[in-house]
Amino acid sequence: MDDGLAELEPEGLATAGQGWQQRKSIQTRIAILEAAVDCLERHGYARTTTQMIAQTAEISRGAMLHHYATKQELIAAVIDYTFYKRMEQFVARIGELTEDARVREHSGIELYWQSVLSREFAAYLELSMAARTDEELREIFLPKARRFVRIEREKVLAAFPEWQDKPELYELCMDYCIAGMEGLLLNRDVWESEERKALLRDLISQTILALRDGRLKPPTPKA
Repeated sequence: MDDGLAELEPEGLATAGQGWQQRKSIQTRIAILEAAVDCLERHGYARTTTQMIAQTAEISRGAMLHHYATKQELIAAVIDYTFYKRMEQFVARIGELTEDARVREHSGIELYWQSVLSREFAAYLELSMAARTDEELREIFLPKARRFVRIEREKVLAAFPEWQDKPELYELCMDYCIAGMEGLLLNRDVWESEERKALLRDLISQTILALRDGRLKPPTPKA
């Protein structure tokens, strides 16, 4: 497994070298985490309960508590799982791009947009918004989110080597892309026009390309 993905993989999900009983336990854990993602996406953080997750996973609450003894332990694993699945999917899609699509067509922008439309991102967004006012969740969520951001940027930079001699500009453009895409996601039901959303994504792409190629000067920090 890729080192970056291995760092994100939730504890207790590695199957290599495991016996039948251990593999069965891992399958149950994955079922619980998948159910939690579904519940967060469909019902939101405030309405998601451990009982609801157990019912969605089609296991008893006691069986779930055997794997995740507390809600805090479960939520920590869910956060890791959403980050892991998002990165796994994004890295796989980037790997399928041709050099022409990556460098000249800037297809990575559309791949990022697809990633924020995923159920894993919907679950992440629920956790992120809830962490703003839930101090206990915030203490669990923020360190994991910051770790994900670090690994995400390392993986994207490795996949787009044309940025490797522009590290500061790369960081700025990543910030710009993420802010734009997440803002677009939050307004997608308000801005009903698909053409409008596509134009905004193209604007983000063209701006980043212009910055990368030196046709547009980036802002500089004020003294």
